[in-house]
Amino acid sequence: MTWAHPAYLWVLLVAGLAVPLSAWAWSRRASDLRKLVSAAMLEQLVSPGTASARTLQAVLVPVVLAAFAFALAGPRMGFDWQQQKMEGVSIVAVLDVSRSMDATDSSPSRIVVAKRELVDFSAALRGDAIGLVLFAQGAWTRIPLTTDYATWRWALDDTSTGTIRAQGTSLSGALDAAVKLLERADGSGKAVLLVSDGEDHDADADLSAALSRTREAAVHVYVLGVGTPEGAPVPMEGGGFKKDEDGSVVVSKLDEARLKGIAEATGGAYVRAVPGDDDVRGLYEQEIRGKLTASERGVRRDKLWHERFQWPLAVALGAMVFGAALGIRRR
Repeated sequence: MTWAHPAYLWVLLVAGLAVPLSAWAWSRRASDLRKLVSAAMLEQLVSPGTASARTLQAVLVPVVLAAFAFALAGPRMGFDWQQQKMEGVSIVAVLDVSRSMDATDSSPSRIVVAKRELVDFSAALRGDAIGLVLFAQGAWTRIPLTTDYATWRWALDDTSTGTIRAQGTSLSGALDAAVKLLERADGSGKAVLLVSDGEDHDADADLSAALSRTREAAVHVYVLGVGTPEGAPVPMEGGGFKKDEDGSVVVSKLDEARLKGIAEATGGAYVRAVPGDDDVRGLYEQEIRGKLTASERGVRRDKLWHERFQWPLAVALGAMVFGAALGIRRR
C-alpha cells in the first residue's frame, strides 16, 4: 500500500490524544455527579445502559478521527499502466551571463531575475524538449535538448556571470549556437528564448547575418528583456563599478529596441521581465505553444493507481452515524 498524501497521517496524533482526553472528561464528569447525588439515586435517575452508551461514544471519537486521517492520506492499492503520447516543440533557452547582468536595476540583480524567469518557464513546459546555451563574448552549450527538466534546472542553478570567463556580449554567436543545436531536433516547432539586457559588442552586420541564418532555419526567437531603460552601474568582482576609458562609471541600460528587433526579424515576440510568471507563461502558452507546431516525442507510461480512500471514509461516516443513533435518554 502507498499513500497519495502521507502528510495527512499527522492527524493520527490528534486521534491518539482524543483517547486520554475522553477518559479524563469521563472521569471528571463522574466525579462531579458523585458530588451531587449518591450512587443509588444516580441509578434511579439515569436510564440503564446510558453509561455504556456514553463510553462507546467516547471510543468512537478517535475511531472517526483516525478513519478520516487515513482517507485524507489517500491509500492506494495496486495500479495499471497507462500510455500517453508526448507532444511538444524544441526550445533553446539562451541566457546572457555577461557582467552587465550583475547590474541591480532589476532586484536583486538581472542575472538572478533571469534565472528565476527561466525556472518559471520550465515549470510551464509539457512534453517540450529544452536546451540551455550561455553566452558572453562567446557561446557555450550548457545542456543539449532534453525533457529532463530537473537536470536542466540544476544546470541553470549552477550558472552565474562568472561561468564564462571571456567577457563581452555576442548576440550573433549566441543565436548561431542555438540554431546549431535546433538543427539536430526533430519536428517543425523550433524556438529560441533569449534572456538578455540587449547589450551587444558585435557589429550590426554580424547580428543581421545571424538573424538571416536563424530565419533560414525556420527558428523563431522569443525575447525576455531584463533590466530597465534607466539602467544601473555594473559591479566588478573586486569591488567598485565598471568604468570606461575616461574613468567614468559605465551605466548599463536595457536595450529594448535591439531586443524587439531580434524578435520581429524572426517572427517571435518580446516581453520585459516583471515580478511573477505572467510574462514567461504568456510567451509559452500564447506564442510558443500557441503558434508553433508540436510534434510527437514518444509515449510516456504513467501509473494509474487504484484509490482506496473510500474504505476509511466509509468507516468514519458509519461510526459518526452509529454514534448519533445511540440516543442517550433519561427517565
